[in-house]
Amino acid sequence: MADLTNGNPTNEGLSERNNKTGIGEKLSKFTEAFGKMIKHLFLPYREMIRGKGITRRWLFTTFSLLGTMTIVIFIISVSLINSFYYNNIKQIIDQRAAVTSDYFAQTAFNSYTAMNENDYRLSAQSFVEGFADKDKMEIQFINGRGTTIVTSSGFEPPAGQPKPDYEAACKNGDHGTWNGINENNEHVYAVSYILELPNYKGYRAIRMIVSLEPTDSAVRSNILLIFVVMLVVLLFISLSSSYFIRSIVNPVKSITDIAGKIAGGDFSIRIEKQHDDEIGDLMDSINAMAAELALSENAKNDFISSVSHELRTPLTAIKGWSETVLMCGTEDEAMIKRGMGIIIKETERLSGLVEQLLDFSRMQSGRMVMNFQLLDIIAEIDDVVFMFAEKARKEDKRLTFYEPEQAIPVMGDRDKLKQVIIIVIDNAMKYSESGGEIYVYTSVENDFLTIGVRDHGCGIPADQLPKVKQKFYKANTEKGGFGIGLAVADEIIRKHNGEFIIDSVEGEGTNVSIILPIARQNSMIETSAAPAEKNISESEVIDNE
Repeated sequence: MADLTNGNPTNEGLSERNNKTGIGEKLSKFTEAFGKMIKHLFLPYREMIRGKGITRRWLFTTFSLLGTMTIVIFIISVSLINSFYYNNIKQIIDQRAAVTSDYFAQTAFNSYTAMNENDYRLSAQSFVEGFADKDKMEIQFINGRGTTIVTSSGFEPPAGQPKPDYEAACKNGDHGTWNGINENNEHVYAVSYILELPNYKGYRAIRMIVSLEPTDSAVRSNILLIFVVMLVVLLFISLSSSYFIRSIVNPVKSITDIAGKIAGGDFSIRIEKQHDDEIGDLMDSINAMAAELALSENAKNDFISSVSHELRTPLTAIKGWSETVLMCGTEDEAMIKRGMGIIIKETERLSGLVEQLLDFSRMQSGRMVMNFQLLDIIAEIDDVVFMFAEKARKEDKRLTFYEPEQAIPVMGDRDKLKQVIIIVIDNAMKYSESGGEIYVYTSVENDFLTIGVRDHGCGIPADQLPKVKQKFYKANTEKGGFGIGLAVADEIIRKHNGEFIIDSVEGEGTNVSIILPIARQNSMIETSAAPAEKNISESEVIDNE
């Protein structure tokens, strides 16, 4: 109501309008939030339908199977509901009609010895008046001409109204049923039983009709309930599928993207682990792989840098002394001799570096070939020790070989085993300070020869010791070398069915053990263990005293 005195709305009108506006705004906000939630939940499905790959196949397979199962379950449920309700109704009405017809026939037989048309009508009216379930179903009595003469509804059916159940009963001589729509457009179920009355020939029948509208309503309600339940189940499955897509498929897509970046050379990128499951383990593995690739990349770059430096040094010396020899002419023989000596030395050094690279390349490609023959490994060790004698003297280092008295034969590649011994002794010399001592010794146990090289140099840190035999790895970057010598040595000894063992303590020194099987011929070869360190033999190569 409006306030007519001042032309403004009353407080009650304003309050009512404000309440309606507030409810409308809240409803609008709720609808908008609900729409955003549904869009957020079902966004992955739209992306998968438009996209391609395993997610689309998963969606198609899952929902095809789910849709088929849902339809089948729905059809079976509807069939079971219809069967339950309608079969029960039919069974109850059929039994009730059979009992009622028998009861009426028995009552009429007891009342009349011969029943005419009028007696039949009176008996039917009396029975209908006493029928207790008139409010639940309709009962009709039909005479021999097929006309309904008495009905519990009080309304006489139209003449000529079809009665399929009665016609079926006449045809069968017993009873008939009908499920259909009557003249009032109502779904009904009717059953007719032929009455066996005394001294009467013809078809007199009792007909019972029940409305199926309440049953139809109950069936529809149950079908609707099942439909709603299945929609809720489908929604729940959709939500769980959305979670699956977001928690499994999306991380896999992220892993794929990051793996592509790693393949492109970005080894610094990492995947953020979200769950401690199989996907999380895969992320850990990829992160570990990226870390290893980063280390390998750094090692490769260091290797290239080392190669460039190691090859440049002898090449620079060769170029410099070649120019010097060319400029000094033939009159300075001393200078020419010195220069040519350096050139030859650096050339041999350069050749050794190239050969080491070739050996590494052969090892990497699996093309390293061994030329096995029976050889005296002690003689080969002695040659290598003698080769390092001059270098040890110039660097003020003591190199000692505890040579056994007997020869120890092994089956192996002479050059490759010699190369391993050179690598090990060269490393021992490189990492020993001036005045340091390097010991080379041998021992025999259980048909295996151990060649040991021990130094008292700087040693190797415990955390780096497991990596020193890896390719490109250098525990001490201040020293020269490619970082592949120990990897090559380990591969050579492995191909000889031996072991290459490195033990080291930082600050105390390193001991390298080369273990090889001894070659046995027809006669037993006597061998002796290495003498104690105090019993220095005459085979000592260098003595700084």
